[in-house]
Amino acid sequence: MDLTHLGLILGFFGAVCQAINYAVTKDVQQKYTLSGLRLLTATHVLLFICAFIPFLICGHFRYVDEHSIFYSYCIILPYLGGQYFTNKAIGLSDSSIVSPLLTIKIPILALISLFMLGKGFNLQQTAAIIIILSLGWYFSSLSGRIAMGSLACVGAGCLCYCLSDLAMGVLLMPYFKAVGVESWVQQVFLGCTFEYVFCGIFALPLLFTGGHQRINLRDVWETRWIGVTWLLNMAGIVSCFNLAGVVDGNIVQSLRSVIGVIIAYLFFRKYIKDHTTFRKKLFIALAMFAAVGIYYL
Repeated sequence: MDLTHLGLILGFFGAVCQAINYAVTKDVQQKYTLSGLRLLTATHVLLFICAFIPFLICGHFRYVDEHSIFYSYCIILPYLGGQYFTNKAIGLSDSSIVSPLLTIKIPILALISLFMLGKGFNLQQTAAIIIILSLGWYFSSLSGRIAMGSLACVGAGCLCYCLSDLAMGVLLMPYFKAVGVESWVQQVFLGCTFEYVFCGIFALPLLFTGGHQRINLRDVWETRWIGVTWLLNMAGIVSCFNLAGVVDGNIVQSLRSVIGVIIAYLFFRKYIKDHTTFRKKLFIALAMFAAVGIYYL
């Protein structure tokens, strides 16, 4: 198996983890008084703790210099914006409505890649992108009508995520290669630890400040499953960016919402009440897999 195909498989693994992450995020918002900036902060304190351990033990701090710090924040700042807007959109609507609409990232990335990175797409790939976007929109509509405020948050989140993905794929990963990190596994590991260690600089102060945005260690603990599923997603998707490319990674990632439908069908069929709508979602899930297959034919 070549590294490109391995990257696509790892990207699919990341998509599965991200599908679970959105459901867990909604569950935490409903069970606890965590939303918006407080949820974002609590999650990233947990991610900081998880990343800081290998950052020290594995000696990742050796690669800290002005270039790696700058490239890391080119990833982090739009990423934090994407997380905030996505969490806000989920809070205003639902993960089942919001998640399919994140396919908006694909045409944004395709246009950026076309005009700024010189990556072209043939007619077949262009058609597949249009099909994926259309299926994502219809899939979302089956779960309910999205509010304009939530849709605006989705659009803002997608743009932020695109900028963050590109910074990871064309800035930080190539930089690690340039300074002698030859193993793609170590490059991905470094990328993830750098991102969340430096994110912690923004998150940690809110543990010690007052006001309505303050969080405590209990809040951090309540986000543990959000953190675990997100870290697994990042390991998969950054591997895909590194081995197969940013656009290809997002094509695979577009399957995250339909993966949730398949998981529901396999494990929670007896809890499904609206079987007609669910059958439509299952059909769209299969069509989405076919559209991704068309892209790679």
